[in-house]
Amino acid sequence: MATNLIPALDPAPIPGPVWLFHLLWVVTFLLHMLFVNVVLGGSILAALAGNGRRELQSFFVNANSWAISFAITFGIAPLLFVQVLYGRFFYTATILVAGAWLGMLGFLMVGYYLNYVAKFRLQKGQSAGLAVPLSALCFLIIAATQVMVNLLHLQPSRWEGVWTQAKSALADPTFVPRFLHFLLAALAMAGALAAYVAVRRSKTQGQTAELAEMARFGVKAALYTTVVQLLVGFWLLLALPSPVLSGLMKGGAATTLPLGLGILAGIGLLVVLAGIRDPLAEGTKVRRAMEFLVGAIVLMIITRHQLREVYLAEWKPLEGAQVAPQWGIFLVFLVTFVIGVALTVYAMVKAATDKPQAGEPAA
Repeated sequence: MATNLIPALDPAPIPGPVWLFHLLWVVTFLLHMLFVNVVLGGSILAALAGNGRRELQSFFVNANSWAISFAITFGIAPLLFVQVLYGRFFYTATILVAGAWLGMLGFLMVGYYLNYVAKFRLQKGQSAGLAVPLSALCFLIIAATQVMVNLLHLQPSRWEGVWTQAKSALADPTFVPRFLHFLLAALAMAGALAAYVAVRRSKTQGQTAELAEMARFGVKAALYTTVVQLLVGFWLLLALPSPVLSGLMKGGAATTLPLGLGILAGIGLLVVLAGIRDPLAEGTKVRRAMEFLVGAIVLMIITRHQLREVYLAEWKPLEGAQVAPQWGIFLVFLVTFVIGVALTVYAMVKAATDKPQAGEPAA
């Protein structure tokens, strides 16, 4: 048993009520994941669209040119809150797979620049070539690394085995369904976004053939991945260790309600998507699909966080921790965070409504 690998509790007191940090983690991680889903799902759908659907490929590549930056920026806050709540577990896991964890930065930079290579080539009327599929591959590797580290930090009993044999970090029976669960959600999000944007653009540009193709492709991508997602979701649930699944179910309404509502939101999403025949003419249904999808992501993030508490319950992550609120620092964070979110929303709306002059590229 590798209990001696768990670092001692940080002697510095927690700078606020514990419940507040749990809440802040859920909120900030949600924002981070919305952009991550666009990046991961968009890069893969751009690769699948290929040169035959140039307009669609350009949409995903252009979206990623800002979504990657926002995904990175909005990833900082939840990482800091993880440090407060589970730092000695999370950082130990990253050290055990340090090569993969640090290598993730390399894949991130390569994937980011390849997306810009694709963007500039498409703007010049050239084929994006291998830049798009290679960029998607980089983000897939990053996603797999994140899932691996997340599972490892939940299970200190596996650390000694990973320390002696690093490749055993991938041996968790929930790794594959958890990775697929993550990946399919990203594909559904990117597909629904493409359909939603196509509907919005058709109101000002008319129902062009390109927008109709973009909307149909997005709806199909979201529909097919959601069908598989429902199966993978139950696979993931049944693959959980028995004590963890039992602990989640014994949590009462606090844990079963978000899980149940999340499943219902997924079913609702499936029903709405299956009923769309002409996306541009059924904009309300496309918007409803986006609402179900975002709702499902919110509920699954809550369940994910509760599952972490069940996994780590026996290790008592914050037992003995002192709390000394620092409300001044918290206020600075809150103001900065709200301003950052407001500026992000403003920039996205500005880009979506941008009307460039003749010969001038869109924002």
